[in-house]
Amino acid sequence: MMMVMTEEQIEILRHQIVAYTIISEQLCEMYKSFIVQQEDSFGTGERDLYCDPLMESEAHKIAWRQRWAPTPAQFQILENLFVQDSRTPSKQKIKEITIALAQHGPIAESNVHNWFQNRKAKSKKKKRSASQFTTK
Repeated sequence: MMMVMTEEQIEILRHQIVAYTIISEQLCEMYKSFIVQQEDSFGTGERDLYCDPLMESEAHKIAWRQRWAPTPAQFQILENLFVQDSRTPSKQKIKEITIALAQHGPIAESNVHNWFQNRKAKSKKKKRSASQFTTK
């Protein structure tokens, strides 16, 4: 069953799309000013931003976000901790790790937590593929 929109409904939809576009642009500008303030507080002059290539129009700039990438020192510390204990650390341990890693660059507790979860998943995947390779 196909529904047909009336001209009035189409006009309302057009207005809603325009409003969404304006709100998206305003949010994008607010986000940009937030990033600038954040950079000023961290003292970094470079942003690591990425965006879905399908969302590059002016109306979709809100899809951009800052992505954390560990510094080489942070990465090495995290790897060493993972080798010692491959479990995801407790909340208290994550706080301690975050404080230690903050000496080597900006980092959040969520970055540490996610890094350990991703690293554990990578390790499990590597073990699975290694066991499949040896059984074939």
